[in-house]
Amino acid sequence: MRKLRADALIFLCVIALLGSANLLNREKPTVSELEHRSLAGRPVFSMPSLFSGAYFRGLENYYSDTFIFRDHLVRASRGIRRALSLPGRGVTLVADYEELPAPPAAAEETPAEKPSPAGEPAGEPPLPEMDDGDEQNVGYWLVVEGQAVQLFKFKKENFNFYAEILNSYRDKLDRRVQIYSMIAPSNSEFVQLKRYSGITDSQNGALRYLNSRLESGIESVNVYDALNRHDGEYLYFRTDHHWTALGAYYAYCAFMETRGERPVPLEKYRQVDLEGFLGSSYSKTLDKSLEQNPDTLSVYLPFTEYKFTQYYGTEARESKVIDLQYADSKTDKYLVFISSGGGTWGLIKTEVPNGRRILVVKDSFGNALVPFLLPHYEEIYVVDSRFYSIGAAGGNILQFIEKNEINEVLFVNYMENVNWHKFMEGVEALMGE
Repeated sequence: MRKLRADALIFLCVIALLGSANLLNREKPTVSELEHRSLAGRPVFSMPSLFSGAYFRGLENYYSDTFIFRDHLVRASRGIRRALSLPGRGVTLVADYEELPAPPAAAEETPAEKPSPAGEPAGEPPLPEMDDGDEQNVGYWLVVEGQAVQLFKFKKENFNFYAEILNSYRDKLDRRVQIYSMIAPSNSEFVQLKRYSGITDSQNGALRYLNSRLESGIESVNVYDALNRHDGEYLYFRTDHHWTALGAYYAYCAFMETRGERPVPLEKYRQVDLEGFLGSSYSKTLDKSLEQNPDTLSVYLPFTEYKFTQYYGTEARESKVIDLQYADSKTDKYLVFISSGGGTWGLIKTEVPNGRRILVVKDSFGNALVPFLLPHYEEIYVVDSRFYSIGAAGGNILQFIEKNEINEVLFVNYMENVNWHKFMEGVEALMGE
């Protein structure tokens, strides 16, 4: 009993010391170099955000993101997971419990998996089944042949939830506001996994199911087919889960096709290549084969004159849609796209006097897409559901749309975020209910 009491006392002392150090720490980070993303800021208190629960969700995210020694703890955790991951001939399966998760195994109506390519050699040892527990924030990464692939497991109830949220936006917004849904597939749909193709579900099948749940008046942008037409091109990074700027360009072309408008030819942009990029997938897996196979991050410089302002609460900061201050960073190169887009909200005003105003409600996949919209809109509003604050912005997103006379709303989300209930709760919370 004495030993038990001593252990408990030591545990409580450690927790108390870490908690006190965290409260006293005034040098809170704003960007995670390990995870290549903006961290949540302290939420602005308001009565509406208090009663809606948004304030406490924001406070939870803030303390989780800025806890003292967080990056060291995350790195140690990943090292342990990597040590326990699947051994095999250049193949590693890694479970990740951080951001952008892939949920557990399929629910009752799993879309059919893509058939394996014909003529594949047999005899490869099977990969273990992915956890089918209740953890919603677990993702699985297959590292094979110097490339990290995020595996997808369809969960029907989360896709139903996404449809319910967008349908709710459709019901509450003026019918003159056009709503678009763009979902970026993960790279597992476009990478030949050879012997391992059966381990991931069909994202195309999941998208077909989702489209059957969306109300009329919501236009679904067919990104899947647009990317599939360019299969074999450099659409996704090897060491990062995001699409490349080329992949984002093809998604933009699909959006223009949905709108009945011609996209700007890629040749009109000046391309700049940034070498030596090790992205989020490398940070999550710490795999040596990825480290030896870094990516090239290409950017396409805008030719449209613009002014980009990001608002952090009430503080306004001038930014760039292609911010080359991150060009020399090995791990943070993806931040070149709209300076990571981590403000409460942002506004891009262009020289295009056509009266079109669009709101892009996005996760990080929207960062590479937004720069291609400049030639088509007079004003582009940018909101990341993880950072928007009803109190700081002076109203919920429905009021924001009405106040700024926005004509179109484009939801841009990664497939794994659509498939993650907690992330989509943040998109729902923007309505302030």
